[in-house]
Amino acid sequence: MPAGALGGRRSLDVVFGLFLASGLMVGAYSLWAASDWIHSQGEGAFGIFYLGMLSFVPTVGAWVAGTVREALGPRERDVGLGAALISVHLAWWLVVIGIELWRDDPSWGWVMRSVTIVEPALYAVAITALAARWFWWRRRHS
Repeated sequence: MPAGALGGRRSLDVVFGLFLASGLMVGAYSLWAASDWIHSQGEGAFGIFYLGMLSFVPTVGAWVAGTVREALGPRERDVGLGAALISVHLAWWLVVIGIELWRDDPSWGWVMRSVTIVEPALYAVAITALAARWFWWRRRHS
């Protein structure tokens, strides 16, 4: 085994672990937001916003780790795909937040609800599947 192989494998474990954490947190946010849409929890649903904001911590960490790993390490197709997924997810949220700050009336009802549920749910499924596939493949081939 080459000397740098273990460090490379560990860095990939960290990157895919952050991908997985990001996907699970965003998935939890999406499920809670969909649940609140179906049966409104009123003021009790304020924790959705905290969970949504907190989900950006592993997401930004995964984006930084993935882009740094992609730039400095050997090319890994799944790391590039994960970094691209996160980039689109973060860009989506910048657009949504920008629209909400730009508008005078921040409530569009079901439109904004669907905008803030559908994309995060799709992102959560995609990035979680990507990370789970990596760990499943690693377990079978180590």
